[in-house]
Amino acid sequence: MRILIIEDDTALASFIRKGLEAEHYAVDTAPEGEQGRSMALEFDYDLLILDLNLPGIDGLAILKSLRQRKPSLPVMILTARSRVEDRVQCLDMGADDYLVKPFSFLDSRRVHGPCCGAATCLPSPFWRSAIFVLIAWNAASSAPAAALI
Repeated sequence: MRILIIEDDTALASFIRKGLEAEHYAVDTAPEGEQGRSMALEFDYDLLILDLNLPGIDGLAILKSLRQRKPSLPVMILTARSRVEDRVQCLDMGADDYLVKPFSFLDSRRVHGPCCGAATCLPSPFWRSAIFVLIAWNAASSAPAAALI
């Protein structure tokens, strides 16, 4: 499985990448919007983890572009935007999931193998690995374990 992470927080992107690579996933990262969009359109990925607040073009523009050219690519939004309106907008635009940084334990537990708009479902082991990495990142970011994982 090949995954693209478009995230301008290089420490977070690196942490997620290392965790997923430890689970034997091939992972590429892009720290800004235009580079990430180009990579997503040029190469075949099984999943895109996408931040919304990016330098250059933002995540919404990337999502819109991808839904026009690669509608079956699963996209998980990982962002600091916590407004319900942002979540609804992204899901309406075709995102497959939306996690807020930092996210709650219940949010992380609900992502356990969703069926996307694609013809096939993503395998549960991927989602467990991705969530494990994100949980570990939150713990390493000095968040109280009871509040955020």
